[in-house]
Amino acid sequence: MINITLCLDDSGCLSVVDASGHSGFAAKGHDIVCSAASVLLRTVSRTLEIEPSIKVTGKIEKEGRLYLELSLLDVSRRAWLQGVSAFTVMGLKDLALEYPSFCRIHLEKDDSCI
Repeated sequence: MINITLCLDDSGCLSVVDASGHSGFAAKGHDIVCSAASVLLRTVSRTLEIEPSIKVTGKIEKEGRLYLELSLLDVSRRAWLQGVSAFTVMGLKDLALEYPSFCRIHLEKDDSCI
């Protein structure tokens, strides 16, 4: 099971992304659920990393484990971060809805995450 916790601030911006596990849907290299989650999480991670108005801390500790904390450094980029956040939440929620036995998503308010 892939467990993903996304923490959102009051404006709907991601503040924490915490993902762990493997879906177990299929053998390694053939697991479409793990592949989908990996693509979404890696893409959002790289998108946020290269944006100068976002401070990203955390790491990919090992295969199957990702933890990121985000801070918005320039409030003029809040709408951009809201869009990235909404895209990420939608993609991961859809994955969890389609494969509920293999992927679970938890949405939390900022103050209950850290």
